[in-house]
Amino acid sequence: MIALDQTRTKRLVAVHGWSGTVLGLLLYAVVLTGAIAVFANEIGTWSKGGENRASAVEGRLHKPLYDLARSVDPSFHEEIMIRPAGDHRLRFSFQRHELNDETGQIEDYAKVFYVDGATGETLSTETGFLRDLGGRNPGDALERFLVDLHVRLYVPQPWGLFLTGVLGLAMMVAAVSGFMMHRHLLRDLFTAPRERGLLSDRRDRHVLAAAWGLPFSILLAFTGAFFSFAISLGLPIVAMVAFGGDQEAIIERVLAVPQSENPVAAPLASLDYIVMDSTKRTGKAPVLITIENYGRDDARVTTNHGYAQGALLPISLMFDGHTRAFLGEKPTLGTTPSTGSAAVSLMGPLHFGNFSGLASKTAWFALGLAMSFVVATGMQLWVKRRAEDPRWRQFGTIVEITVWGLPLALLGSAVAFFIMLPTGNTLWWTPFGFLLAAGAAIWIGLRTENVSGTFQPIIAALCIGLPVLRHLTGGTSWSEALLEGETTVLTIDILLVIAGLALLRYGTTPRRVAPEPVLEPAE
Repeated sequence: MIALDQTRTKRLVAVHGWSGTVLGLLLYAVVLTGAIAVFANEIGTWSKGGENRASAVEGRLHKPLYDLARSVDPSFHEEIMIRPAGDHRLRFSFQRHELNDETGQIEDYAKVFYVDGATGETLSTETGFLRDLGGRNPGDALERFLVDLHVRLYVPQPWGLFLTGVLGLAMMVAAVSGFMMHRHLLRDLFTAPRERGLLSDRRDRHVLAAAWGLPFSILLAFTGAFFSFAISLGLPIVAMVAFGGDQEAIIERVLAVPQSENPVAAPLASLDYIVMDSTKRTGKAPVLITIENYGRDDARVTTNHGYAQGALLPISLMFDGHTRAFLGEKPTLGTTPSTGSAAVSLMGPLHFGNFSGLASKTAWFALGLAMSFVVATGMQLWVKRRAEDPRWRQFGTIVEITVWGLPLALLGSAVAFFIMLPTGNTLWWTPFGFLLAAGAAIWIGLRTENVSGTFQPIIAALCIGLPVLRHLTGGTSWSEALLEGETTVLTIDILLVIAGLALLRYGTTPRRVAPEPVLEPAE
């Protein structure tokens, strides 16, 4: 490993400790919620009791598209997006650019139709700026809250993305400095935790988890910081310098493929044929369809098929909207495939772990939990070594409350979601349930000396009780889930019960702690 003298080692220890401690509480929140958000879609399915969340655009599309297009103003034909909306529904979004007086930016203004995928019947509609739509479904409240909490810590934009970007950089500093401090990385990969004392035990477990998760932590920190700063800082700066502040213009310039304009009216080719052709070429149905310049000779159809099995890059195909001719594969950025486009495309799957289905998600979830443990134990070790200072002891109490209070607050948001789901008022109560549980955790934590021992049975009870609460509030029973093949509902319920029982056993089983060896001078 890297050879460092004593002075440089001390400096690295200081950099490593302070970078992980100053922002450690928020970093712990981002990492833990990120691990959970890996399964955000599955949690959304579970919270709705196994609602069929169709993951692809299938069925007859051309006729409902034609009927809806005739019912809206032609100005909304500028861009049309079709995607699944769950429960056998499809979401048709007709969009145009319009000035948003609240933000002062040119944004997508849309008329959105929710259509029955089997019959083509319009079920509901909504109109407004896209940033304000799509989050009004009460059944999506828990899933959306978990994602928002991870992405921006529920802080208003753009400050939330700034904050998570800074936290990503802090995590990278801690990871890189930790790597440089490891004198025996290979040996640390197989460190067996000692039971000489609480401090030694925590240090060994911290080193073991950090050593195994080191590449992942650097990868997670870099991709997370990239997403946060690219959206909150990079995009506005480039838009301001080169496009007069019009962020929509730069997005179109970077993402769209230049083409000669021909506004002559012309019917759209059979969308059903294009979907069939794209499915045959890729082996899977599209998850998103985008139609530009509907009803014109220069119409273009792009089908996005997500990730093929085992692939790291998403697949998007382009078709001529008038002749239905295949135009080739569309890169994520630019007009032709490039190394830069491939690198940007890799950011998503490497950060979210969704490139290989359930297997990669499970691995990312486990690694995310391990990194949460590293952040938590790192803060605990830093505070423990300074326990003689009353201020650090107080901060140590805050650390313990955060480590155990955050899972309790997340479970509290789920409890509030299920209680209010029958009333349809989950969009407000889900985050309020989180805040209420967080306040209760702080109140309890400040009034007990053994924070972990107090919180563990509460968290265990909530884990075991959530499946029961889900069923009592109208959710799918286990027998119904078995008959309907809803494995997601069963799996999450069972995992919650197992987690609760494990916490009860861990919290009630006394740990054998041997005394630290006493060093005495030789005679």
